[in-house]
Amino acid sequence: MPLNLPIAFKTLSLEKIETSPEVQAWLSQFSELNRTSAQMMLSRLNFISRDMYSEWLKRAISTLPCEDSYALYSVRKIEDNPALWDDDGNIVSRSGESLGSEDLVYSLISNIVRAHPASMLDHPSLSVLRDKKIKNIVLVDDSIGSGDRVSSFINKMLYHPTFMSWWSLGLVKIQVISFARTRESESNITKNVRGSDHGKRKFRKSSKISFMSSLVYNATQPQHRWGADYSKIQELCNTEKRIPLWARSGYGKVLANIVFYHSVPNNIPGSIWYSNDRWNALFPGRTFPDWMLALLGSSTSSASQHPGRISETMLHLLSLIKRGVRSIKTISERLGCDVSFAKQLLGRAHQLGLITEQNRLTPEGVNRLKNAQPVKELQRWDYSLYIPSSWRTGQSPT
Repeated sequence: MPLNLPIAFKTLSLEKIETSPEVQAWLSQFSELNRTSAQMMLSRLNFISRDMYSEWLKRAISTLPCEDSYALYSVRKIEDNPALWDDDGNIVSRSGESLGSEDLVYSLISNIVRAHPASMLDHPSLSVLRDKKIKNIVLVDDSIGSGDRVSSFINKMLYHPTFMSWWSLGLVKIQVISFARTRESESNITKNVRGSDHGKRKFRKSSKISFMSSLVYNATQPQHRWGADYSKIQELCNTEKRIPLWARSGYGKVLANIVFYHSVPNNIPGSIWYSNDRWNALFPGRTFPDWMLALLGSSTSSASQHPGRISETMLHLLSLIKRGVRSIKTISERLGCDVSFAKQLLGRAHQLGLITEQNRLTPEGVNRLKNAQPVKELQRWDYSLYIPSSWRTGQSPT
């Protein structure tokens, strides 16, 4: 079930993209042909602050029926143990290292339990579950893409024979709470969790797992996240050979656009978070850098309205306008972006005093273009007119 709460995402404006030296250094790794698409991709990211996630989780937990009791667990990877509980039924130890999103979720669960000591339990042992007759297990995560981590965590719970017997007899149910999730993850989790979902089973596993999120989206419908011309972003991801194939569109090819201040999910485009000896990530190590926090929190400054240097994308826009291109649709086609992003570029050019209301160059725009390096027309193939050579039978080679 979705939790219908207002969402006030933070986003990167074109101004912030163009005036951030860190962002510009990252963009410089792309070919000149792809930088506009990379800018458009950054502008479509939605950022969730710690406070926003914290408040949402508190409100989500508060919607659970107050007459019941709940055991709360943070979803995490368990590398060195086959089960969540040891032979004595106690929770296996967590790593002493920072675990990113799991650290925040652990802290939030602790605060929620302290506020509701009569009905909430913080990562209880099996003996506590038995003694208090807890039937409701709540698993907390921030974002679910493929569902692999959640299903793995549940299977770690089911590895212990005591919990597995409760599960088989329908004595416990699991509710998964996450800020965002794909619709596909629900079926993937149900499919990969141990147990049977056969219609003749008295307690089908699908009847024992439920979901609650603020944002639910279809991984197979990227246009709802990335805009009408999402294919340009897909192409940008898929053709960047310096990123491993499995990471280019994010883990599980989810191509998500949600980024948390406390954690950078691996299901967003890999060029944003993946680093190697040939590529420098914008968020290396999937950590949220302090400079990005400051950038998102900053407001428009008078200094940024008259920067000493403008981006290559802006120079290409000025060059098109100088050639007489006025149509927003044509501008978007020439630059390789969608119409809405082309409107942002024009708005930014207006803000900088480079073009007039009629989309003509101002003296300042002429001067900037004149003093810049020569701008080449971006060559983009019209693939709709391309005919593979293998189809051209009966023709002599040229």
